[in-house]
Amino acid sequence: MMDIVETSFALDDLIIPLDDQIWTQDSPSIEGVAEAGDSFGRSLSSGDFNGDGRDDLAIGVPGEDVDSNSNSIVNAGAVNALYGSATSLTGSGNQIWTQETPNIEGVPETGDGFGQSLASGDFNGDGRDDLAIGVPGESVGSNSNAGAVNVLYGSTTGLTDTADDIWTQNSSNVEGAAEANDQFGSSLTTGDFNGDGRDDLAIGVPLEEIGSIFNAGAVNVLYGSASGLTDTADEIWHQNSSNIEGAAEAGDTFGNSLASGDFNGDGRDDLAVGVPGEDLGSTSATGAVNVLYGSNSGLSATNNQIWHQNSTNVEGAAEAGDVFGQSLAVGDFNGDGKEDLAIGAPGEDIGSIFNAGAVNVLYGSNDGLTPTNNQIWHQDITDITGVAENSDQFGASLAVGDFNGDGRDDLAIGVPEEDVGTINSAGAVNILYGSSTGLTPMGNQLWTQDSPGVQGVAQASARFGSSVTAGDFNNDGFADLAIGAPFGSIGGTTNILYGSASGLFA
Repeated sequence: MMDIVETSFALDDLIIPLDDQIWTQDSPSIEGVAEAGDSFGRSLSSGDFNGDGRDDLAIGVPGEDVDSNSNSIVNAGAVNALYGSATSLTGSGNQIWTQETPNIEGVPETGDGFGQSLASGDFNGDGRDDLAIGVPGESVGSNSNAGAVNVLYGSTTGLTDTADDIWTQNSSNVEGAAEANDQFGSSLTTGDFNGDGRDDLAIGVPLEEIGSIFNAGAVNVLYGSASGLTDTADEIWHQNSSNIEGAAEAGDTFGNSLASGDFNGDGRDDLAVGVPGEDLGSTSATGAVNVLYGSNSGLSATNNQIWHQNSTNVEGAAEAGDVFGQSLAVGDFNGDGKEDLAIGAPGEDIGSIFNAGAVNVLYGSNDGLTPTNNQIWHQDITDITGVAENSDQFGASLAVGDFNGDGRDDLAIGVPEEDVGTINSAGAVNILYGSSTGLTPMGNQLWTQDSPGVQGVAQASARFGSSVTAGDFNNDGFADLAIGAPFGSIGGTTNILYGSASGLFA
């Protein structure tokens, strides 16, 4: 059994940390029914959908079967929404959304995977977050798996179907063209790329063909406005775009992962694009990350960057199958006002331990991301809890939040293939805490469903940590962590660990 780092807290810290929670579609009052293969928790996103100051949680259920006209549509997909309260997430007022919900754009179809990806942001600047829902298996005309994105807008009562949108590459004025197997919407992120006070939406199209280059990948960007997302000034980016570093190659999957943050502190968000299939020379699928910087007119090729483990002074070495950039997350780990980038390389070998996984961290500066003081983290680093083992996939998912309220962000690292004792692929999550010098092993933690106080039980192939997201669900000033275990025996679960002055607590 793996060692678990437990935290303690002083009586002076009360606010008492909350007990953790576990949610399924069989939880009391929760919409839907837990069924095998639902993959409840396969994706997660937090946002304040009703503007009450407490974050809410959207839970993707892309394997949900949807009843339509007395037929069961297999793997059409759904999204559950749970709302924050003064004490915790609650089932009160929870919702379930599908493409069969009245007034929702689109039609549920077999294999749509509605909810495969999620992202929250305030697209219309009304002070309430909105929700983008990836539907990468959506057929567009006769183009199967071309992909789509549904958007639900926030209101004083939470998410609503009023003015909901659906976007594809066949939407009027959207760059690109819907083609079979593009999987538009496989990844999503939000950020204010032009600094106008409204969030914009970046949409990954990782299997987009660039000319005749198969699965090179692309990213579409839709900009926010007073009326929500709009096709005005929308963009498409790929590695054959003018002045973009790198070159589009077959299997690159540019846009497989996305994250946004202000890396140079200029008040406009920048976009990191994962390219996990990127080859470096003759070394296949080592992976890379492209970075586009924001400007008054939106994302720009000016000063764009490409990063990989063969970049000058970056820790690690590019090896076949590392898939550097498979996951991404952004936060200010050293509290200097410029955001930093965590990059998952879940296929990284640690010595002779294959696919153990690692995470690289690049720090922000006035000039953007820089290799200065960059770091690499894995489970064989001194003082990091856990042990690197074959196929752990440390870094397969990432999330950022200030779990101890010290003004510096912390990093949650999913290790979904971690064995817990003799239980194969039960899954785990490592936590690294921020400091004035950046992420540090001091006080790091490892959580599984067998950790003391954590609800549920470690199950073979549940893959706890497949998805993670952070949000302050009770508005107590400490970020909380939602952890998906989508492949458990009851159709998937989502655990919530609450933050405190001592960090995450169960």
